[in-house]
Amino acid sequence: MRLFSIFRSELYKFFPLFAPILISQYAQTANGIVDTVMTARLGAIELGGVAVGVALWMPIYMFVIGVLFGVLIIIARYFGANDVKQVRSFAWQGIWMGLGLGLCASILVYMISLRMEFFGADEQLAHTAQAYVQMVLIGFPFGAAAVAMRFYCEGQKAIFPVTFMAILIVCFNAVFNYLLMFGNLGFPALGARGCGLATSLSMVMFLVMLIGYTGFSKRFKASRLLAGICRPRADAFKNIFKLGIPIGFGFTNEYLVLSVITLFIGSTGALPVSAHQTAFSCMMLFFTIPAAVSFAASIRISNLMGACDFVRLGHAANSILLFSSIIGLAISFLIFFQAELLAVLIADNPEIASLASDLIRIAAFFLLADAIQICCNGILRGAGDTAIPFAVTACSYWLVCIPLGYFLSGMPLPWEVSISADLFGLRGWWYALTISISLTAVLLYLRLRIIIFQSR
Repeated sequence: MRLFSIFRSELYKFFPLFAPILISQYAQTANGIVDTVMTARLGAIELGGVAVGVALWMPIYMFVIGVLFGVLIIIARYFGANDVKQVRSFAWQGIWMGLGLGLCASILVYMISLRMEFFGADEQLAHTAQAYVQMVLIGFPFGAAAVAMRFYCEGQKAIFPVTFMAILIVCFNAVFNYLLMFGNLGFPALGARGCGLATSLSMVMFLVMLIGYTGFSKRFKASRLLAGICRPRADAFKNIFKLGIPIGFGFTNEYLVLSVITLFIGSTGALPVSAHQTAFSCMMLFFTIPAAVSFAASIRISNLMGACDFVRLGHAANSILLFSSIIGLAISFLIFFQAELLAVLIADNPEIASLASDLIRIAAFFLLADAIQICCNGILRGAGDTAIPFAVTACSYWLVCIPLGYFLSGMPLPWEVSISADLFGLRGWWYALTISISLTAVLLYLRLRIIIFQSR
């Protein structure tokens, strides 16, 4: 009875963090869907160019967001300790860092975009992608600064206003696309370039709304950013980088691993890669839920670390992990028993849907393990432990998943050491993903027990 009471009490405090973050995550997904649907009306070249462009800039931008995640952890900790001065100071450090990282990322992506032919795209597709990407880069510094301000709000539990803004950004993005892609209401028809410019303008609008909210809301009266500018501090940057760089590499690492797997599968034919992409799309639809749990867990744990409430810290960690496990189990049951329906909803080709349904059933076990490992990762980030979880995850992906998947899928090996592709084939990659993520979940859980025990 006491355990149930603790779980209910912690869930009561955790859910107001989790629910709006989940909505924000789906709002970000909706932005991508809006871009895809509206660009498809321009034609195959424009749609393909935008897809290639997103694949180019998104990993680098995700790295920037991951580094800035250190701002969230630090602000949430100082907020828990009721240290208003440090909250305000680190918010400014995050803004300076966001502007700097955004500018550096813009320069890097721009230089890469000038060499699109290295990626094997045809000339017309490469030109379209380049035009789209170069418009997106205008907004990078503003978008990164907005991320820092968003973390300033969320670290202080101001979640719902940020969620409302995220929903508004979806609307702004759709309107900007309508005006700039198709030349409506007297605006020039810029095509794919208009889609990129709309993304940049959406980043600017997000920053403007955050400045307005934090500048006038009574909630931030004690730590008002506009009350005075804090100069950049090398020691503060060092603290943020120490926490954020492993997270940034972690975000990029997941993207790269999945890209490598997709490339390997693509070498075996159109049907396997189409089925893989169908199953992956289904998985990402549900993955957003445990990802939101992980995000909210980082805030909750950081607050308790700052308050030095180590008894409640243990209760919160166990309760959040149990909550995430229940969610993972529910998702697994749903997609295992509804695999055929989900596959048909995403892919109308019978061959693709049939093969994808087999992968979706494997994904049921994958998502259960992933719900546990991503939750452990979020709790450990909140406790300030980011380097070792990144190392564990990276080793699991690159030293277990890739080699094991390559072998189980029947890919060719030296000295003719391989199994028949008819045995597992495409499913071998998904078995390898499930095994590696399960291993990660076990190792991160053991790490979690050590960290929580040491903090008490």
